[in-house]
Amino acid sequence: MKRLKRMLLAALTLMLALPAVPYASAENTNEWRADLTKLLSPEKIPATTTIRYDLKLPEGALTETANRSVELVSSKGDVLNVEVNFELVNLTLTDAQWQEVQDWLKGVVTASVQSVKADSESLANVVAAAIADGRKSAQDNGGSNTAWANPGLMVSSVSASVPYFPTLKKGDSGAATQRLQRRLIELGFLNDAADGHYGGNTEDAVKALESHVRQVEQELIDARPDPTPTPMVTATPTPAPYVIPLAISVPDTEIAAPTAAPAPTPATAVDGIADPLLQAYLFSDGFKTTLGTIGTSASGTQVTRVQRRLQNLGYTLAAPDGHMGSVTARALRIFQYFNHLNQTGVADDQTQAALFSADAVKPGNAMLAEGSTGEAVQKLQKRLQVLGFANIGVDGSYGASTKSAVETLQKYMQLLEAQSIKAATGETPDASQLTTIINGVADPLLLEDFYSDSFPAIPAALSSGASGPDVVRVQRRLSMLEYYEGTLDGEFGSGTQKAIKAFQKQHKLTQTATADRHTLETLFSEDAQKAMKPYILKVSIAKQRVYAYGLDENNQYTDLVRTMKCSTGRNGTPTPKGTYTSTTAPGARWHFFKKFNCWAQYAYYIEGDIMFHSVLFGEKGGSATRSSVNNLGSQASHGCVRLSVEDAQWIWTNCPKKTTVIVE
Repeated sequence: MKRLKRMLLAALTLMLALPAVPYASAENTNEWRADLTKLLSPEKIPATTTIRYDLKLPEGALTETANRSVELVSSKGDVLNVEVNFELVNLTLTDAQWQEVQDWLKGVVTASVQSVKADSESLANVVAAAIADGRKSAQDNGGSNTAWANPGLMVSSVSASVPYFPTLKKGDSGAATQRLQRRLIELGFLNDAADGHYGGNTEDAVKALESHVRQVEQELIDARPDPTPTPMVTATPTPAPYVIPLAISVPDTEIAAPTAAPAPTPATAVDGIADPLLQAYLFSDGFKTTLGTIGTSASGTQVTRVQRRLQNLGYTLAAPDGHMGSVTARALRIFQYFNHLNQTGVADDQTQAALFSADAVKPGNAMLAEGSTGEAVQKLQKRLQVLGFANIGVDGSYGASTKSAVETLQKYMQLLEAQSIKAATGETPDASQLTTIINGVADPLLLEDFYSDSFPAIPAALSSGASGPDVVRVQRRLSMLEYYEGTLDGEFGSGTQKAIKAFQKQHKLTQTATADRHTLETLFSEDAQKAMKPYILKVSIAKQRVYAYGLDENNQYTDLVRTMKCSTGRNGTPTPKGTYTSTTAPGARWHFFKKFNCWAQYAYYIEGDIMFHSVLFGEKGGSATRSSVNNLGSQASHGCVRLSVEDAQWIWTNCPKKTTVIVE
């Protein structure tokens, strides 16, 4: 017997000494979840506390449910929401009475927020107590006639949500949706207007956000400590005894091989629904905007985000395509310039942090391209014109000619960039080393350089024998001012010298025929004057005469240098009266009138088909018809102005295009 007691005591002692070994189960193999709660501080995780009341409603009473909510912003910027549900017992409230209830609740919630820690539980309790105290006090003091203190308006629950983000989905509208859209735009997920309507574009943007968040959650999974597999201990069951054994034996145990728990997966679903937790993370200071540097050959959703944001800020007009390229690199350099970052053209973490922030600086000049209109285009056109990059009108419309002019400017600036690199390194750079691209788009950085004082508006002095793009600029500017009529060949030859000399003469400069500093400063200024034509021509229909006036000493056309007898149009085909300043260059030496089967010499177009020309000829090289010679001095033409051969030749030889012709 003593031996049996000792055996039982030893067995009990051994059993008590064994550690408790839990059984592995499916519920605890994946307890670690990669969700947004791990990326938010506890106070930033949306929470709702609801206090419900067990109401005793009178039997047979007419009841109706209703709710009212109050939304406020705390001193920390968090949105708070309190919702109160009511049971109306044998009671109906007018709109004015409901407004009274709403105003009272707002006052209660506002006072409660100021007196309590802003968490959902504290706020719910304080608001519930304040509602009860306020209603009781009003009822005790005979104020139950107020809508909010009416006994028939029973409170069934009070809910407080801190911070508050309503679940948003496609079809929703309002301020919360607009706030969401603004943030999505800021972070490059949405390139659309923040119109407060949750449409397809907003849904797609939220899906892109959710995909981004899943990548952040995956980073959490990859960075978590390696979980040590828990040994699974299984016990060999012992058949239930039918009798009390004389000795207690310890069951045999075996240790199973360690089994690794399945790896967790990102918890955020890609469904296009902005739930409270997703919004809380989106608006938090800890939101991870970047997933690392985006290389120059990268592609994918992160590139698309960068492109959307650059487009939204006005740094590019190109539609996002998800591929890094020269246009995106150029846009990044422009962004980096205006945001005081190193101009690398690479979307590193620092650049992305600035790009996806509310403080991102927009460019100093608007992006201009074909199709743009307005004052900014006029300013560009004027400067292109004045500095010799274009012979275009200043109409405020960015058309093909303006695009071509900008390409000319870009080629010029690319050449300057290449010269600068060669001067610094001693080597000629290839195209990949140049940041200026030739696409006809006047981007903000191009305009910043073009409008700056450091831009070489005035090139170095030029003289006979010079060549290159600066000579082309001089020729183009002289051509626009109507001093130069040759080709833009970039060679400073006799035609360019003649035009320079004429320009110097009109501007009272020393006539050196070289483009010295003073001449170039005058040429590339808005004060440069168009060339004065040597003559103006006045046609008198009454007197059937053409008068040529030259310049007097005051550059006025008062010096009558030639009087010519003419024939203007007959009554049925009169010569149109008016002042014509866009006369074209002299036409053909011999002009054939198909309709009348005759010829004339020295055609000079006034406007359209109306021209100066000689008397008529039956055949080219033949003799003038007697009738056309005899009719000089009287109206006899079909609208043109006929002259003697000598007079027609004089106009054809001495009057360049754009000579003013006045018909009166």
